[in-house]
Amino acid sequence: MLFFLIHERRFGNTELLLSQFLLIVVAVVFVTVDLLRFRLHRMKDVFVVLFGSMLRRREFTSLTGGSHLLIASLLVVFVYEPRVFVPATAFLALGDTAAAIVGLSIGRIRFWHKTLEGTVAGFLVCVAVAYLCSILPYWSMPFSVGLAGAVAASLAEVLPIEVNDNVAVPIISGLAMQVALWLHILGG
Repeated sequence: MLFFLIHERRFGNTELLLSQFLLIVVAVVFVTVDLLRFRLHRMKDVFVVLFGSMLRRREFTSLTGGSHLLIASLLVVFVYEPRVFVPATAFLALGDTAAAIVGLSIGRIRFWHKTLEGTVAGFLVCVAVAYLCSILPYWSMPFSVGLAGAVAASLAEVLPIEVNDNVAVPIISGLAMQVALWLHILGG
């Protein structure tokens, strides 16, 4: 998708179709393996040996965050336009990761099973992504639209909702940016 972000205007929709196809293949394979580990004990054993140190406690008995990420990515790639789905996915990949790293390493002020420090770090990374998307040539993503997505991504990550944040962040931030983009276009 990064390739598409950089070259979309120069090469047309071929890269978009290729990236969508590759995302479908990767998602189907990954989610299938994730589901099969619940049925096939040998596959579960191999999965735990390979990825066990990276799994959260609840992921031993449910889909992994990676499966949720791929499912959400499929949704946003097909629902939102490229200048929306790329930052929406980047908000999760970069912003949520920064929030987790900072929150776990130096987070002290806790609320809703999150930390203020992690939330601020995630938000700042999302703002940086929004800014980068606003200055890319041929991208035409107003910073205010990306900022609306950054705020929505941070709220989706921090609010105590029952939906996995790997699903909520890209879908909610994408929706916020798509609506903000429509309002921006309508407003002038």
